[in-house]
Amino acid sequence: MNRKAVFLLFLLISVCGTLWAQDYHEVKIYVPPLDGVGFIDDLAYFFKRITGEIVMQYRTLGKARVLSDYTITGKVMPIAEEEIELPPDSEDDEYVLYVELYDNRQNVAIGEQFITFTVPDENTERALSVILYNLLSAIPDVLEGDIDDWRNKFLYLDLRFIWKPTAYSRTIQETNIAQVGAEFVADFHIVNFFSVRLGVELSQDWVIVFPGETGAYALDMILSFPLSVAYVLKPFHSIMIEPYLGGNFNLSLQDAARVYPFSFHAGIEVGIKLGPGILTIDPRYTQDVGKSLIKVKNNEYDYWRYMIHLGIGYKLGFFKRFF
Repeated sequence: MNRKAVFLLFLLISVCGTLWAQDYHEVKIYVPPLDGVGFIDDLAYFFKRITGEIVMQYRTLGKARVLSDYTITGKVMPIAEEEIELPPDSEDDEYVLYVELYDNRQNVAIGEQFITFTVPDENTERALSVILYNLLSAIPDVLEGDIDDWRNKFLYLDLRFIWKPTAYSRTIQETNIAQVGAEFVADFHIVNFFSVRLGVELSQDWVIVFPGETGAYALDMILSFPLSVAYVLKPFHSIMIEPYLGGNFNLSLQDAARVYPFSFHAGIEVGIKLGPGILTIDPRYTQDVGKSLIKVKNNEYDYWRYMIHLGIGYKLGFFKRFF
């Protein structure tokens, strides 16, 4: 097999894997500690048996309810306080264990079973295995992804390349279009339509100002911390749009120029579903609140900065949001 065939085979496997990861995922089942009025040892026993039975049936346990597709809860109550139809040969039992199955995506109960007992024994264990099998049989091994699941995450992390043309204005305005950088953004979607964005940006700042006939130049690196709030729009099924407003805190890393520490910005991020994540395109306008300074031959000259920021990146969503 030649190299071209190997490459094409690898590409085909990668694409298929990406599509599978995008559309399907393994079902996770969360089991919280049991509730009720039974003995602590009984509650611990049933918790261990329920989680063990899930694993024995080749299912995956979830670490938290918000990270899982289904939840199985257990509750122990005295039979005397419950109005239930007792099965045969259980009139002398003292307690009832309710086991309930919840669909976390819909936040509804979809199944309930119970067993009765006095002291947990082998018969109790067999009965518990039967009712858990009945509940788990209603759960698929894998789930097809919700068509909007990618837009309903609590946290998005975005790494992007930025092109940052900057205009420096004093008596004459000069523009430098050759400036680039990188930005990392954490985007917290607090509710369905609102998000808070916190980032860190590293970019060039090649200052060009004209205090007179002779130009003044300085090459610097700027570290900025943008903070903004965004309104989240979700048109169609493959696009997410976030117009936003905010401000920056700016630091000069080389002290070649004294950049003004505060800026304001406005922009709009367009996210397009691509594979397991989101391709982001982010045009933004930024302007310093005050004048920056550059020092040339013991003379200081002030100037304004006006920046156009175009970012292209890729972001991934984490933690399912249920509200």
